Amino acid sequence: MMLMVSISCALVAAVGYGAATAVEHAAASGSDRRDRRWKLGITLDGAAALLQAAALATGPVVLVQPCLVLALPVSLLVAWRMGAARPTGGQYGACGLIVAGLAAFFLLVGDPGDADPLRLRTTLLTAATLLAGGTALLSAARRWPARARATAFGLVAGCCAGLAAVLLDAVAAAWHQLGRGALTDADAIVAAVLLVPSAAASFVLLQLAFAAEGLGVGYPADLIANPITAVLLGALLLHEEIPHSPRDVAVFAACLLVVVAGVVRLATRASLAGRQIG
Repeated sequence: MMLMVSISCALVAAVGYGAATAVEHAAASGSDRRDRRWKLGITLDGAAALLQAAALATGPVVLVQPCLVLALPVSLLVAWRMGAARPTGGQYGACGLIVAGLAAFFLLVGDPGDADPLRLRTTLLTAATLLAGGTALLSAARRWPARARATAFGLVAGCCAGLAAVLLDAVAAAWHQLGRGALTDADAIVAAVLLVPSAAASFVLLQLAFAAEGLGVGYPADLIANPITAVLLGALLLHEEIPHSPRDVAVFAACLLVVVAGVVRLATRASLAGRQIG
């Protein structure tokens, strides 16, 4: 029952994030009602974040975060309703790839069970590793063309979002195990403290990606890096169970390739980034 609640919240959160992205892009590219649209987009982002938090508090991160990839097809449809060109058959096909890849992934994973709390040393080491890697990539990206720079921003934003989701899942796991004792548990406190800057960095970096190159590359890069980071860390650090035989790994890789193909095809410059939403 709780798993159904979690997935339902995650799916609605994906709708909220997708709608927020389309609305914020409209506000940035249109000359009318910019303030009103921007406030609406931020409101939708906030509501989606609350739903995502509810999903992670009641279910496994390895299932919740992949749901958010559906935000990209949603943003396409909302953009169309706000004045962008009607989606093409190829774009609907790309949406089909994303849905098919995610459905196969969910069927293979099943119920991964409850997460384990994170230990302090593991939390700090993971955060430091991602911080060092992200900083190095962004430092190098300063000299890159806008499109490549936006991709770097999106990738690091996705990794930060995936880490934030894992930290929130770990805090929820600590609460489920310790109850009020989690409020004084050093492991849970550090995870909760690091959650805030991780989520904030994800939001800021994604906005920088939008500023550099619209929705064309930064947004799909974020939506690819986010679930990959969350699934890997959720399985390795939180011990959420996913099948890992050689055959299963091959199927997971195939699902990933299908989803990535759909995301890249859907978010080409000819689809979202090159359109003006008035």
